[in-house]
Amino acid sequence: MHVTLPLRTRARRVFADSPLAGPLLTLLVTFTLFVIFIPNFGTWRTFSGILSAVSISGFVTIGITLLMIGGEFDLSVSPMVAMAGYLFGAVSVGADSVIIERLASLGLPVAEGNIVIAVLLALTAPALMGLVNGLILVWTGIPSFIVTLGTRQIYRGLVWIVAGGVLLQTLERPAIYQVLNGRFDFINNLSFFEGANFRTTTVWLLIVTVVVQLILVRTRFGNQVFAVGGQPDAARTQGVRTKRVKVMMYVVVGVLSGIAGIISFSQFHSVRVAEAAGVELTAIAAAVVGGALLKGGWGSIWGALVGIVMINMLRSGVILLDISFIPADNFPAVVGVTIIGAAILNDYLRNRSTS
Repeated sequence: MHVTLPLRTRARRVFADSPLAGPLLTLLVTFTLFVIFIPNFGTWRTFSGILSAVSISGFVTIGITLLMIGGEFDLSVSPMVAMAGYLFGAVSVGADSVIIERLASLGLPVAEGNIVIAVLLALTAPALMGLVNGLILVWTGIPSFIVTLGTRQIYRGLVWIVAGGVLLQTLERPAIYQVLNGRFDFINNLSFFEGANFRTTTVWLLIVTVVVQLILVRTRFGNQVFAVGGQPDAARTQGVRTKRVKVMMYVVVGVLSGIAGIISFSQFHSVRVAEAAGVELTAIAAAVVGGALLKGGWGSIWGALVGIVMINMLRSGVILLDISFIPADNFPAVVGVTIIGAAILNDYLRNRSTS
C-alpha cells in the first residue's frame, strides 16, 4: 500500500538527502528580499554582473569545497592564483622580459606569444604548489590549516621572486582573452536581455562545475573523497589510500587556482604579487553557505556555486542598500558573519532533518 508522507517529513528528507536544498532555498529568499527592497535589483544587468563577479573566485571555491568535503583546508590558494596570472600573462604576450628571462634560465620553453605554453605553465606551477601542500600534510601529519598557512607565506615570497615584485600589465588583447573572458554580445544585445553583461567565463565556470561534480558523485575517487572526509578510519580499513587521495585533492585545488589566475588576467590584463588576497576566506564562506560541513564528509559542488553567488549577491545588495555601518570596503565583516550563520544553520537543518 502506498503511503503518502506528510509535507513536513518530506521536507526533512529533502534536506537530509540533498546538500543543495538548503543553500538554494536561502539564495531564493535572499534574492526575493533584495528585489522587494532595492529598486531595479531584479534586472539582467544586476544578475549578469553577479555572475561575472563570481567567475574568478568560483574556480577557487570549487577546489576549496572539494577539500572541505575531504576534511581538509587550503589557505595558500591566493599566491597560486597570482603565480598563474604572472606566468600566463608573461608568456602569452611577453608582457615582462624579467619573468621571461627567469623562466628561460630554468630551461623552460617560454616563447613569447605561445598560448599553449602559457596555459600549461599557468596550470602546472600551481598544481606543483598544491602537490607540495599535500605531501607536507601527509608526511608530517600537521593539520592542513597550519601547513597551508605556512606555505601561503612561502608561495607569496616565491611569486615575488619570479615576478620581481612588479605589477605585470599589458595593453595587448590576444584572441584567447576574448575566448576565456569576453562578452557574449550576441546575447547581451538582445532586447530581452537589455543591459546585460554576460561573459564567456561563466560558461567555463559551469563546465568545470559539472565536471568536478560528476567526478565527485560518479567516480571512485569522488567516493573516496567523501569517505576520507567523513570516516577516515573506516576508509582506511576498506583499503582506501587516504594519503594519496588527500595529495590528489591538493593537486586539483592547484589546477583550479591556475584556471582562476588565467581567467583573471584575461579579464583585467594585469596581475600583482598580492593578487586574489583574501579569496580563501570568500571560498570557505561560499563552501559553508553551499552546505559543506566544516568537519568533512558532506557537501556539493553545485551547492558551492550557489554559495559563491550568494556571497556576491550579498555584496551587491549591501552596497545598493547603502548601509552606513557596512561600507563596501568592510564587506569581509559580512562574509565572517555569513560563515558563522551558515555553519549554525547547516548544522541545525541537518540535525532537524535526521531527527
